[in-house]
Amino acid sequence: MTAPLEGIRVIELGTMIAVPAATHLLASYGAEVIKVEDSAFGDGLRFYGSSKNGTSAWFMGANDGKRSIALDLKSEPGKTVLWQLIESADVFVEGFRDGVVDKLGFSYAEVSKRKPDIVYCASSGFGPTGPFGGQPVFDPLIQSMTGWGVTQATDGKPTLVRNMVADKTAANRNAQSIMAALIARGRTGEGCEIRNTMLESNLHWFWPDGMMHCTLLDDDAYHLPNILAGYRVFECADGYVSIACGSDAQWQQFCQAFDAQELAEDERFKTAAMRTGQMSLWYDHMEVCTREHSADEVIARLQAADVPVAPVLAPEDVPNHPQIQQTGVVQEAQHPAAGRYRRMRTPSYAMGAEHDLSPAPGHGEHSAQILEELGYSEDAITQLSETGVVKT
Repeated sequence: MTAPLEGIRVIELGTMIAVPAATHLLASYGAEVIKVEDSAFGDGLRFYGSSKNGTSAWFMGANDGKRSIALDLKSEPGKTVLWQLIESADVFVEGFRDGVVDKLGFSYAEVSKRKPDIVYCASSGFGPTGPFGGQPVFDPLIQSMTGWGVTQATDGKPTLVRNMVADKTAANRNAQSIMAALIARGRTGEGCEIRNTMLESNLHWFWPDGMMHCTLLDDDAYHLPNILAGYRVFECADGYVSIACGSDAQWQQFCQAFDAQELAEDERFKTAAMRTGQMSLWYDHMEVCTREHSADEVIARLQAADVPVAPVLAPEDVPNHPQIQQTGVVQEAQHPAAGRYRRMRTPSYAMGAEHDLSPAPGHGEHSAQILEELGYSEDAITQLSETGVVKT
């Protein structure tokens, strides 16, 4: 089977995560992605985190499978090149504050005149309206405004998830919206405008469970504490494990695994509703059982009892765990600048489509190649390079 998005061309005008991770996902399903970067510095993500020879691992993780062209979009020749790219594309994605791309002359109204069937996705932080409309934004701000921070509270103090969950949630929504729009275009032949915000994307993602206690509005609704607030891992004699007794049967099986008949008969923990109503106390009793054994022993006992359990792994231990290794989800590849590196298997694998990704591009690495494909002569490319319109 060929990759499902093979033949789809995407033009990306974005930095950091919310847009690049979205187009990376599209590339993972077979789309051709051309990353348009500014000619001066390029995507800011190139400069964060672990790196080798000037190549950031963080950037690599969101930009495999793309080609890079670096343009000065304030110049008319640079804008001309971008217009040619858009006219050759199926999808145009931009990730700047509301109005920035419009001022450059690439609003949906203008783009759709030249390319009526374009799928145009504009991704911003807060959107254009409201007291925060048009303001700059990064991941921690969105976590703070959508409930993540308070839900992660430790000792009553809000704590942020130490991962770019807000950016990546927005990226997933962007990619899903684009794929849905492509399906619609396949039926109607018509393009469309997509306007996504990080704020709304994260509210939508967080809502079903994170806001369960804020959903029912009638006075006679029965409310329990948000069970997510009780999430925790369990200490063992030599480490930690994660356990989830989601059903009454699994709770009974847990008790049998540790010969804890008194817990199995404890009236306070008879039903799931009773247990989740006092999770801290319930978990304290479970931890009394796990502390007496090694993590491996706890896992062995609970797996034998058919109770959901897993080890708590440090990031550096994840690639070497037998479950990860045997599934093949983490793969090794070679980057021309960064050398050997790890990356995730493409999700098209789940469809039976083997699809490999090229290494993340250098800043403007493919400028000359892309310009040649657009019909520019060698002399014209040299002139654009010498005048600073493109970085080659």
